[in-house]
Amino acid sequence: MTPFLPVTKNALFGCAMCLSIGKVHALDIEIDPLAYALNGHSVHFGFGENQFRFDIGVFGLDAPEAFHGDERYDLRFDGYGVKLDYLFGRYYGAFIGLEANSSKVKYTLKSTNQTTTRTQISLGPRIGYRIMYSKNITITPWIGIDFNLDHDDVSLNGQKFDSSPISLFPTVHLGWKF
Repeated sequence: MTPFLPVTKNALFGCAMCLSIGKVHALDIEIDPLAYALNGHSVHFGFGENQFRFDIGVFGLDAPEAFHGDERYDLRFDGYGVKLDYLFGRYYGAFIGLEANSSKVKYTLKSTNQTTTRTQISLGPRIGYRIMYSKNITITPWIGIDFNLDHDDVSLNGQKFDSSPISLFPTVHLGWKF
């Protein structure tokens, strides 16, 4: 059983409840193909109306060196997050928003295979553009600027990993609007 099944079940239940009481005009599900390409997973459930969209999701990936910048370390992220976007009056097109994420980050020193894990909480703005490819298919490029609340450096076997207080995350989500 996957560790994120209870979250996704609860998100689906919450989305269904909002739709049933007529408060939500759009329900969607999105994935991030980049996460799957990087030995991970990604699923996000969104709901909202013409002004706002709320998203809850789970994700994981093996971060490439180009992402973290230290050839001595491998990094693995697994976590969950929420997003709230302002839609400028319509579901598709430009949006701005805020996101909050909690990730379990596993640091592995390649030379010794030593590992340590810590929880990383991040908050920040995001901006993107949702394209309606068809009546139901969405393509959503976006970028987030995450402020990492716990960014102390990590040290294994005397090899320091310099953690950054800010992370950029550009990606493209593919989705289905119900």
